[in-house]
Amino acid sequence: MTFQYFFFDTYIGYFLQALPIALAVSAVYGYFRFRKDKEMGISCKLLSCIFVCYMTGLVCLTVGLDLMRACWFELIYHMDSGTEIHFFSGEFDLVPDFFNHLSRENIGNFAMFLPFGILHPLSRARPTWKNSIITGFFVVVAIEVMQPIFGRSFDMNDIILNMLGIVVSASLFTVFKYALKKRD
Repeated sequence: MTFQYFFFDTYIGYFLQALPIALAVSAVYGYFRFRKDKEMGISCKLLSCIFVCYMTGLVCLTVGLDLMRACWFELIYHMDSGTEIHFFSGEFDLVPDFFNHLSRENIGNFAMFLPFGILHPLSRARPTWKNSIITGFFVVVAIEVMQPIFGRSFDMNDIILNMLGIVVSASLFTVFKYALKKRD
């Protein structure tokens, strides 16, 4: 296995490509958040930075994967990656069929949004389950609507599986939070 294959053609490689971008955006956000907001506790500020890091990585992986890959290839090898970036693909799959077959992509679409249901409420002063679900829905739909613009496809399966991941993790977070509150 070569570095090129590992870094450009695996899920771990995609994650490693998005990580520096997500950390940089989170650091800039954190700098301004810590300067501006003197009233919010430091733990909530740090958790909001982690949430911004997660969201930036998510956008890099779901919307800008080809663009990110081409930029890294140019930066590392100083040559064209051969990846063609197609804008406005116009591909739409409006028929949900994920229940017919279980694939790595379907599992990934579910798992990719599991952190959202935990990180979103942890980054808020007054979190609610409903707010996490509504915010998650708008994030998922915004990402799916942007994908055809950046050469990817709009897929109803993605929306359903992403939302399922948010609902499961937000529900588990809420149950765990109330169990801890009840115990105290």
